[in-house]
Amino acid sequence: MHNAPLPRTVSAQSLEDAGQWLLDLQQQPERFEEFDRWLHSHEEHFEAWAQVNRAWEALGSHSPSTGQQWPQAPANVTTLKPRPRLPLLAAACISALAVCAALVLSPNWRADYSTGTAQTREVTLSDGSRLTLAPQSAINVSFDDHQRQVTLVQGEVFFDVVHDASKPFEVRSEEAVIRVLGTAFDVAQRQAGLSVEVRDGTVGVNKQYRLGAGQRLWIDRNTGNATQSLVMPDEVAGWIKGAQFFENASVAQVVEQLDRYQRGWIVINDPALANKRVTGLYDMRDTRRALQALVAPIGGEVRQYSPLLTVIGTAKKAK
Repeated sequence: MHNAPLPRTVSAQSLEDAGQWLLDLQQQPERFEEFDRWLHSHEEHFEAWAQVNRAWEALGSHSPSTGQQWPQAPANVTTLKPRPRLPLLAAACISALAVCAALVLSPNWRADYSTGTAQTREVTLSDGSRLTLAPQSAINVSFDDHQRQVTLVQGEVFFDVVHDASKPFEVRSEEAVIRVLGTAFDVAQRQAGLSVEVRDGTVGVNKQYRLGAGQRLWIDRNTGNATQSLVMPDEVAGWIKGAQFFENASVAQVVEQLDRYQRGWIVINDPALANKRVTGLYDMRDTRRALQALVAPIGGEVRQYSPLLTVIGTAKKAK
C-alpha cells in the first residue's frame, strides 16, 4: 500500500512576499516585471500567490476562482489543498490588513456618497437635481440658503441640475470650479487631469470658459493647459448605459476607465503600447472583452495572472 504524497507546504516568507506584492502592484504597477521574476524564481511562489488571491477573494465575498485562472506552476509542483490552516490564516491576515489600509486611506471613507468597483449610483439631492456616480467615485454635498455645492472627491459624475436662478449650482474639484444654473453635464477626474462634457445647457468653468451642448473641456493636471473640443451630446456619460466612446485617447486612458469596472488591477508593462492612441466604443460591463478589443488591433495581448491581476503587453511574435 502506497502512501499518498503530502501536499507541498508554503513558507511564511513566501506568503508574506505574495501579500506584499498584492499591495505593491496596486501602488506601483510599473514593478510588474520585478514581480514576474519573483513569481518564477521559486516553485512555491505560484502557490503562495494563489493563496493570497483566494484569501482576498474570500474577504470580498466572492466565490473561489477556478484553477485555470491562476498562473501555471511547473509540472512537478503539487497543488496545495486547504488542509494546512496556518498559511491560509496568514494570507487572510495579510489581505485583511490590506483591506483595512485601503479603507482608511480611501477618500470614499468620509464622502457623503460613493461607489465601489463596477458600481454606479443614482442620487437625488434636496433641490431635485439628479446625480449618477460612476464606479469608484465619491462626492461631498453642501447645500444652504445661498448655495448648492458638490465637491468631486474622485471619479466621475453625471449631473442633471434643476434650474434655480437665485441659487447657482457649483461643482468643485482640484482643477476647477464649474458653475451652472440648470443643465446636464459630466465631470470626470482622471489621473492626468479633469474632463467636463456638456449634454444640455451651458456650463462655466473657472470663469474663463463657457461650454455649450456638445462641447468638451480638458484641463491637464501637470501643465494646467486647457483644451476644448467637440463631442456628440448623446455620447456624454455613455458609461451610464454600459458602453463608453473614446476618441483619440491613449490606451492608458482607456485602461484607467476599465480598471474601475473590475476588482484588482490592470497593469500595462509596455510604455509604448500605453501611449498609443485609439478610437472606439468599449463595453465597460465586460472588461476582459473590452481589453481584447482595445489592444489586439494594435499588436497587444492580455494575460490573466489571477482574478486580481491582468497584464497588458506587446504580443509575442511566433518563432
